[in-house]
Amino acid sequence: MNGFSMFAETYRKAAEQGKIDKAQAEKKARIFDFLGTCDQEDFYILFDSTALNEIAKDYMRETVRRLVDDGTLEEEQGRAVRNKYSMLFEDLTAKEISEGI
Repeated sequence: MNGFSMFAETYRKAAEQGKIDKAQAEKKARIFDFLGTCDQEDFYILFDSTALNEIAKDYMRETVRRLVDDGTLEEEQGRAVRNKYSMLFEDLTAKEISEGI
């Protein structure tokens, strides 16, 4: 049993014990069951499908916003980082970025 399968079982047990909503638990368990069948190449394909790109970009936007807010980055630098980051999704595959091109 891998880590993803363990997560799936944890959600199912919590639902059985009435600790969490059964429908939500099954939805999460289904996703973790699927992830448990994936190898690294599958994860590259999943990421390259753009299914997760907007979420990844949202994390970057929030990171940059916080760095600007705390004075670590200037607003112009933050814009440059966000723009460069967004372009990476078009220029490189997940495998290329993970393997250091």
